[in-house]
Amino acid sequence: MGAALFGLSLSLPVNTTTMITPVDISRHLQCPICKNLLTDPVSTSCGHTFCKGCLDKHISRSDAQCPLCQELVTTKPSVNEAIEALLQEFHQTQLPNLDLFCGERDAIPCDVCDEHLTFKAVKSCLICSLSFCDEHLKPHQSMPRFKGHKLVKPVEKLDQRACNTHGRPLELYSRCEERCICTLCVKTDGDVIPVEAERGRRQAIQQNTIEVMERMINQREDKLEELKESAAKHQALLEEEQQEIQQVFAALMEALRSTEKKLLAPLEEGRRCLKKEMDEKTQQIQKDILKYKESIETLNRTKNEEDDILFIQSYPAVPAEFSDDWTLSIDTDLNFGTMSNINAELMDEIDTHLKKLCTAEIRRIHSFSVNVTLDAETAHPHLEVSEDGKAVRDSGARHDIPGGPQRFDLVGGVLGKPLITSGRAFWVVEVGNKVGWELGVVSDTANRRGKVSYKPSEGYWAIMLCAQSMYGAFEDPPIQFQLSSKPRKLGVFVDCEEALVSFYDIEAKSHIYSFKHCKFDGAIRPYFNPHPNADGTNSSPLVISPLSQTEISRAHEV
Repeated sequence: MGAALFGLSLSLPVNTTTMITPVDISRHLQCPICKNLLTDPVSTSCGHTFCKGCLDKHISRSDAQCPLCQELVTTKPSVNEAIEALLQEFHQTQLPNLDLFCGERDAIPCDVCDEHLTFKAVKSCLICSLSFCDEHLKPHQSMPRFKGHKLVKPVEKLDQRACNTHGRPLELYSRCEERCICTLCVKTDGDVIPVEAERGRRQAIQQNTIEVMERMINQREDKLEELKESAAKHQALLEEEQQEIQQVFAALMEALRSTEKKLLAPLEEGRRCLKKEMDEKTQQIQKDILKYKESIETLNRTKNEEDDILFIQSYPAVPAEFSDDWTLSIDTDLNFGTMSNINAELMDEIDTHLKKLCTAEIRRIHSFSVNVTLDAETAHPHLEVSEDGKAVRDSGARHDIPGGPQRFDLVGGVLGKPLITSGRAFWVVEVGNKVGWELGVVSDTANRRGKVSYKPSEGYWAIMLCAQSMYGAFEDPPIQFQLSSKPRKLGVFVDCEEALVSFYDIEAKSHIYSFKHCKFDGAIRPYFNPHPNADGTNSSPLVISPLSQTEISRAHEV
């Protein structure tokens, strides 16, 4: 390739205070023999530079002379490193910027460039329906007649921006047809506006949509913060309850260790006394054995004495047999009275600590509070149910109310709402100073007519108070239990999944009784029986406590 094809111009400073004049140096990089750019440039001793291959051929065909000045070449020409470095920089400047060529996937080519050397488009004109590279875009940027043309980022399918019928740009929008059209598509009665106007209208809609979505994002971010706060509260509650449980069991373990020490202390003392007595008796016995051995040795020395008189005179005194009691005097039997007392103290302490767990349990079950009301249609005719459905008492007189299949007709009971079919439920009933009552849950299909059989197999899970101080549970058979104090507020908790019905003394924060492994077989309902008021001593009503705001909020959180 000739040097003329590489129009290299290096800007060399002519005067630092005036101007810079470009100088073409490509001609200085030509080989005098082949007239092309030097390849492996070597210089002779006379200072001329040639392609190494060209000079070797010249010398091989003629005398070893410089082709230019005819001076003899006496030494092997050396590589001219300066010229070689300059050639490398020259070749580098002639390489085109590959980033400008359209070779990438998804790159849009210039529609004006030669098909063999196509550059990437930088803009598309919606009026010309063409895409242009930097070089071919210059007329649109400088010539007045292109001033009104719409330039946008490169568009892949510009033919979709032109009318398929007339081939003209889509500059208008038909509202009735809801599509972009060209000026030749306009109908006399058509509602046509510029595409810019339609764009503005849609941009307004788009902006409104963005604002709506931003509000939705803000709402969800606020909700996320609420969830985080709720999770933090629940986490704090879980940690608090975990600490309470750990503290209770730590106290229980300490009580067990303390009791163990109390029970082991007498044994340790007995072990020390036993060892002391054993050591003393062992020493005494060993001394006795030594005396007997000495006596035996003396007898053995004298038994063969031939002189009878001397034998008799030297006969040793035989020690009397020891009459010591070889039994140990230490009493190693356990002190059963002490053990019984310590055992009772331990059980009382354990019960005290376990009651602390009941406090956490009652606090937790409050989150499952439900709004229970009395169903007057199920009430026995002697019962009076308040208008708000929250209280029931025995009036002592029969009300003339038509009986129905849902009404108790012999037992003075009434059911509550809602029906409980799954999950957990909790409610509180104020019994006050009543001398008799029954509370619990009943299967919705349990018998309410005639004589009722109170037991779980018949669908009744309830506890009761009668004769002022006798508490019992309607198991099969019924059982009686004792309470340390008379409860005034009772909590009823139902867990359908755990098949559990539990009763609590709310004020004392203690557990009263639980029915376990219950077979509900369907929906269950709260059950209330205020007991008869025959002599006027049981006139107080059973009152369902209203839900507090704290309980309502906890119920919603759960």
